[in-house]
Amino acid sequence: MRFVSCLLLLMPGLAALGQGRTPEQKPTFQGMFGLPVQLGNPVFDRLTTPFGKLEGALQFPLIGGLGVGGGVSIMLWDLQERAFSQFLLQGEARRSVMYGKLQYASYTSAKTFYELSVSLGRSKWTWDRSACAERYEQAGFHWGTAMGYYVHASKNLAFGLTVGYEQDATEFSSAVICEPFFPGYTDTGGRYRFLTVGLGFSTRFEKAEEERW
Repeated sequence: MRFVSCLLLLMPGLAALGQGRTPEQKPTFQGMFGLPVQLGNPVFDRLTTPFGKLEGALQFPLIGGLGVGGGVSIMLWDLQERAFSQFLLQGEARRSVMYGKLQYASYTSAKTFYELSVSLGRSKWTWDRSACAERYEQAGFHWGTAMGYYVHASKNLAFGLTVGYEQDATEFSSAVICEPFFPGYTDTGGRYRFLTVGLGFSTRFEKAEEERW
């Protein structure tokens, strides 16, 4: 009952919020936590357990909803100790990316908007397995595309859902575990490709005198 009473009290304010004017595009900082789902490399799933993906980006509007920006992201995985019966695995894998992006954002109401983006950059992979003499590192071209839908909690802070696809021009192979092949598998690997689903936030930067909703 308390929840219902609070909701009834808040409804006039929410209605007024929804009827406000559409906010102007402003420079923003966006952050996201997501889960990467590997595509096309079944041995990768057997070998790793994902911790998740963290991403942050600064964005600047240009004209008509178009904007540019740049950011960094990192993905982390733990190696499954008993992925292969022939030996125990201990270690981790991580991928970091620095990228530039082009995005298009459009408000669907005074408090909701969607964003479409394309990013290009360079990725760096580091496979750290305790039994290997040294870390195995890879670097190469990265590209991705994403879309998100956001709802404002206040004028300058919005939360949303994001979905994306990304690919690196580097390949997953048995070299990541310092072996000539994957024990018990004929699969030799392939390019890194991921579908990502996440929760994000978007913070607008405005001068104090502009912060009227």
